[in-house]
Amino acid sequence: MSDIDLAPQGHLAIEWARRHSPLVDGFLRERLNDGALAGRRVAVVVHLEAKTAFLATVLADAGAEVVVAGSNPHSTRDEIAAALVDRGIEVHSTRGSGYPAWEKDLLAIADTGPEFIIDDGAELTIRMANHRPDLFADLQGVTEQTTTGVSRLVELANRGRLPCPALAANDAACKHLFDNKYGTGQSTIQAVLNLTNMLMAGKDVGILGYGWVGRGIAAHVRALGGTAWVVEVDPVKGLEAFMDGHQVGDLDTVLPVADFVITATGGRRALSRPDFAKMKGGVILANAGHHDLEIDVEALADEAVDFRVVREGIDEYLLGGDRSVLVLANGALVNIAGGLGHPIEIMDLSFAVQGVGCHELARGAVAEGVQVIDGSIDAEIARAKLAFHGISLEDRHAHQQDTIDDLLGPEG
Repeated sequence: MSDIDLAPQGHLAIEWARRHSPLVDGFLRERLNDGALAGRRVAVVVHLEAKTAFLATVLADAGAEVVVAGSNPHSTRDEIAAALVDRGIEVHSTRGSGYPAWEKDLLAIADTGPEFIIDDGAELTIRMANHRPDLFADLQGVTEQTTTGVSRLVELANRGRLPCPALAANDAACKHLFDNKYGTGQSTIQAVLNLTNMLMAGKDVGILGYGWVGRGIAAHVRALGGTAWVVEVDPVKGLEAFMDGHQVGDLDTVLPVADFVITATGGRRALSRPDFAKMKGGVILANAGHHDLEIDVEALADEAVDFRVVREGIDEYLLGGDRSVLVLANGALVNIAGGLGHPIEIMDLSFAVQGVGCHELARGAVAEGVQVIDGSIDAEIARAKLAFHGISLEDRHAHQQDTIDDLLGPEG
């Protein structure tokens, strides 16, 4: 944490997040009133900004001993870290500190001996498994925010190295249907347009990956008058993108026409050295996946004959022959490193899922292995969100339902 004098600014941002987080401030607070987390050490390793800080505050208010680090060195907000320290919460994170310092911060969190982890990308979980095996063996539970992180937890479990129950919070309907699609979709396009001050209407946008994140980005591109060109390796997702009305093709087809290219694969080097020569001059690249390595910026720099920063958050790599490739936010997650992250109302849903997941783990209500949050809890969260908006649903009536007797006749 860099400067405690930034705390007042951070408190204002956290209060703004609180105003727009009725689930975390109401539904989750009420659920935590049973004392299940009192005195339990909870590590929160998510992008460290105001919405995350409010979740950490609510957990601390419930009696948990909360320790916090950022899940990416480019996304921490120093004023938020300062505000948490001012509230008595231990923080190990500084914006732009670089990967070696970030690794040290994560290991410092590991050394506090957390019982439960609210993780993003399984960043802390993996490091505890590899570097703090004794402390890892005492872990009581993990709840995971992302598709990438869930895959990592499943791999740990398959190798017999997961010592505790884990909840795939990402797989909850109230998370991936809203956070991944609406949250990442809006915040990615918002960050791209804010950084570039450009118009989306009339632009051709290459989108690598058509999972929930890719779907959301494509929908927001089309809503603003752009044309989404989807690149996929999965034929079913490619067909879905086509049926959704988007252009679909391979890199050889899409890269020469795209004004923007946005990666959303969750993997490494989705754009690599051979791809840069295929791109039109002046193309703008942005990363909306998990890894900072989705765009191989190191290879791009190696290919370039010159480099310059043309605008805050925009790096230009000159490739010769008057061609250039521009990269937003150094290839880091554009919506959080180059913007304010997901809308508060979306993270209210996601953090309600994460918070309830941590509570379920603390109650001992989760079986060993990687599990999905119970559907009844998903429904509770959705119903609470609807109630906040003054929306009630119709009940299903018995006379409207088919029964086995209707199909086969009464038994006997």
